[in-house]
Amino acid sequence: MQVDFRRLEHFLKIAELGSLSRAADRMRIAQPALSRQMRILEEEAGTPLFYRHRRGMQLTPAGEELRQHIAGPVRQVRQAFDDIRNRSAEGGGQIALGVPPTVSYILAGRLARRVAEQAPNISLRIVEGYAGHLIDWLQRGEIDVALLYGPASDFQMNVAEILYEELVLVGPSSSDLNPATPISIQEVVKLPIVLPSQSHGLRLIVEAAARKAGVPLNVRFEADSFLVLKELVEFGLGYTVLPLSSMSREVDAGILRYAPIGHPPVVRQLVLGMPREEQLTRSTRIIVRLVREEIKHLVDSGVWKAQLQY
Repeated sequence: MQVDFRRLEHFLKIAELGSLSRAADRMRIAQPALSRQMRILEEEAGTPLFYRHRRGMQLTPAGEELRQHIAGPVRQVRQAFDDIRNRSAEGGGQIALGVPPTVSYILAGRLARRVAEQAPNISLRIVEGYAGHLIDWLQRGEIDVALLYGPASDFQMNVAEILYEELVLVGPSSSDLNPATPISIQEVVKLPIVLPSQSHGLRLIVEAAARKAGVPLNVRFEADSFLVLKELVEFGLGYTVLPLSSMSREVDAGILRYAPIGHPPVVRQLVLGMPREEQLTRSTRIIVRLVREEIKHLVDSGVWKAQLQY
């Protein structure tokens, strides 16, 4: 059976937008023609792929399974053609970069500006997510490259070590935390702590530090949203542990206070996860280079308090 590649692209766009009319407008295709293409695809699949209702279209279980199987390969084929069409050194097409929220806070806008200046032919899509989701999307090919919390030895994929940075204790403006006065992990665990759920990489790092010190954590609230996490601390409901880079604006504004964690410090590693070397497109290589350059600039200028590994 031969399946039309463009039909698969149309299927993915409808799945993304949840609406046949919006997808038709976005792709500049007549709605009846697009509807006919989806009927043909469902005939080829031998099962309905969408629930159709007045509010739009929603994937059936079979449709979701198909989406998961083809999203990555379709993107990779599209990128291969983009590479061929854009054979100049500047590259072209769209590249999706996955980043954890705490990294997005300091890097996303600055990196986008660098890409706009140095690689204007590349459309950069920045996708926020936690480590488990980013790894899954990267392995499926739904994103091209991802910044992940290490250690590098934990990943069964192509990774490059980027940096180490210390985590600090973060409290509300009413707290007496002082950047000049480190606090031990034994003191940290006596405080009401606000952390992400146990599947989150940051939570695992803090729990490992407490376990190594032989003390239990006192987790008062859990929040998997980075913004909610900071808001709970701002409202005086507890303390959290974050890299300084992820809340520098709040510290400068006097909204939050922090103290280093010492004896020993709590450290996280940031790595860059990528496809195998032979699968890297020209545009992906350009984005990897620009990510490295921007991170190095931020560290060298003191904006990102971290230790580079390259």
